[in-house]
Amino acid sequence: MRWETKCVIGTCWLTIWFGLATCALGQERTVYYTGFESEQDYNMEFTLIGQDGWHGEGNDGITPTGGNGLIRDYIEDLGQQGYIGFWPPEKSSEYFVSLWRPIEGIEVTEKIITFSVLMMIVDSTNSQRDDFRWTVYNSDVQRMVTLDFDNETNSINYALDDDVFLPTEYGFEHDAVYELKFVMDFASNSWTVSVGEEVLVDSKKLTTTGAALTFGDLGPSWIIRNPEAPGDNYMVFDEYRITAEIRDEMPETPPTLEWAGSLINGRAKLRLGGNATTNYTVEASDDLTNWTSIETTKLEDTWKEVLIDTRGHTQRFYRARTVD
Repeated sequence: MRWETKCVIGTCWLTIWFGLATCALGQERTVYYTGFESEQDYNMEFTLIGQDGWHGEGNDGITPTGGNGLIRDYIEDLGQQGYIGFWPPEKSSEYFVSLWRPIEGIEVTEKIITFSVLMMIVDSTNSQRDDFRWTVYNSDVQRMVTLDFDNETNSINYALDDDVFLPTEYGFEHDAVYELKFVMDFASNSWTVSVGEEVLVDSKKLTTTGAALTFGDLGPSWIIRNPEAPGDNYMVFDEYRITAEIRDEMPETPPTLEWAGSLINGRAKLRLGGNATTNYTVEASDDLTNWTSIETTKLEDTWKEVLIDTRGHTQRFYRARTVD
């Protein structure tokens, strides 16, 4: 089911201003694009669900009856747009609407997937406010990461696949157009989200549970806070684009080494970070001249805990380096 619980930690946020920006990551190939125009066979008389391969789902896996469709000229000079929200579901038991468009044709060597879209959120007129989200699923229909636009607080939050929402410390304004961009690096299990030139989420994990690192789809959702009284707020979106890029090899990343806490009996642990495909050695020294290897390893993901023994050392230094 395309749904997740919400637990927001923190409320600090800043305003993001609209600014179109382009940034190529190399030779990108457009896998799917739509501007929701009539010449692309979109008809404003019907819901978005069912047009050009777009799907929809509500709670319990049912086809949603809540608002989704096409409107015109909400984003200047761009014709038709898609939207989600506005008109309530037919039953109060329906508490969310999720839309997505399955993406096919991505090659196994295309590890960097970029999603971009223009979006805006129109506020409610009935004092009821909901959440609007963009969520990434892998090809096994497992939810990976989510970006949440909380229309009650105007804050932007994110969640990994642990279902805990955290603040990005950014917020949004009503009726403002934003260029949203997800860059997902499936080779390094990381994702970054930006709006214009502002980075909201930087290099977080796509999966923390070992889910398949494959791209399935990325779509919008309307999460109704009070199903008995939904807001008539809605999210408008346009210029929906998915691109793919081949990564021949992982770029070399200098290792990081951080203190990760003390244990009992004079033991402790360090946190080693870097590339999962690179060999690293962690070394210790009492005088910064003579170094002894503690452990040589590859990372389990993009980091690994390394156990150390501090007994018998009043002062000790640690470092990490790459090895062949």
